[in-house]
Parts: sequence; structure tokens; C-alpha cells
Amino acid sequence: MPQYVQDRLNLYDAVLFLQGLGNTVALCLLGLGLGTLIALFVGLARASHFRWLAWPAGLYIEIIRDSPLLMQLYLVFFALPLLGLQVPIFAAGVATLMVNSSAFMAEIVRAGIQSVGKDQWDAARGLGMGYPQVMRWVVMPQAFRVMVPPGVGLLIGLIKDSSVISVISYLELTRVGQILTEKTFLSFQVFGIVAALYFVLCYPLSRLALVVERRLKVGG
Repeated sequence: MPQYVQDRLNLYDAVLFLQGLGNTVALCLLGLGLGTLIALFVGLARASHFRWLAWPAGLYIEIIRDSPLLMQLYLVFFALPLLGLQVPIFAAGVATLMVNSSAFMAEIVRAGIQSVGKDQWDAARGLGMGYPQVMRWVVMPQAFRVMVPPGVGLLIGLIKDSSVISVISYLELTRVGQILTEKTFLSFQVFGIVAALYFVLCYPLSRLALVVERRLKVGG
């Protein structure tokens, strides 16, 4: 690192980068984890043959997927207080990523479920299994193989999209870059480090997705 950068970026700044990195990871893991729980129910409803379940689930998915993440963040952080619900910054970020990821993950769940052949459903039913048993022992283990690679891809996208949370001043990676740029005026160096940290988070996940996909194909 050039000497003039060392003079402007000190140990405190390095700690701030690490704090932003940790906050970004926490946002994304909680957002995707909670979003996946919602997605399981929405995806099951979307794949259902019952129209009264599939139609609302499809509407939810389309509304979330076809609206900007930034607008969803504004609705959570600025609109809910108008209804008397005060939302902390971290909770607003997690809730936004949770809702956003749930819609995309629900489609992954639906695709996984529908990838299981009808003959396997019929065979399981012929053995006297009920719907919960068919899902638990026959459908979901096979659907999981289809869901893992795009699920990892969704997490990678969520890490990059989490930079939007910086607009409400939560101290994630992009917000740390903004703060240090205002402090040091070293925009290229600061955001170069920010970009490198995003790469450190995303690249291993992208490699993991490829490895898992290959192993699932070999195992299949």
C-alpha cells in the first residue's frame, strides 16, 4: 500500500472495515435464513394444486420480485413508523432482505418440488403415505439437490444487494466506504478495499456452488 494511503487509513479504519464486513454477513445470513423459512411455506403453496393457495403465493412472489429492493427498504423503514411501528435500523435491514429473498427462494423451492416426477408421488401414495410423509421422505430430499446451487447463488446476490441498506445509515460495508471516503477523500483506495471484501465474501460461495452442483450431479 502506498505511503500516503497508510498515512490516511489507520488501524481504526481497518477495524471499521472488519465491523462493516461482520455486519454485512449478519444482515445476509439472518435475512436469507428467515427468508428461507417463509419461502418454504410460500413455495409449497405455489406448487400446490389448490388454486386458493397457489394464487396468493404467486401474487406475493410477483409483487416482491417486480418491485425495487430500495422501495421495499423505504416501506419498511419509513412507512411502518407512520403506522406506529418503530423499526430499528438493523431490524429494518434484516426484514427487507428477508422479504426480498423469500420471494426468490420460494420460486427455487417450487422448482425443486416440481422437479420430482409424478410417478414418485404416485408410488409413495401407493405405499399409503400421506402428504406430509411424501414431502418429508420422498420429495424434499430430491428437491433439496435442485435447490442448493441456486440457493447459494441467491446468497451471493443478497450479499451484493445488501449495499442498499447503506441508505438508512446502517454500518455495513458500503456505508463504511462512504464514511471513510468522506474522512480521507481516498475514494478509489477505500472502495477498492470495499470491493475486495465483497469479493472475499462472494468468491468462495460461487466456488462452493459449483462444487456442490458437480457433486450432486455425480451423486444423481
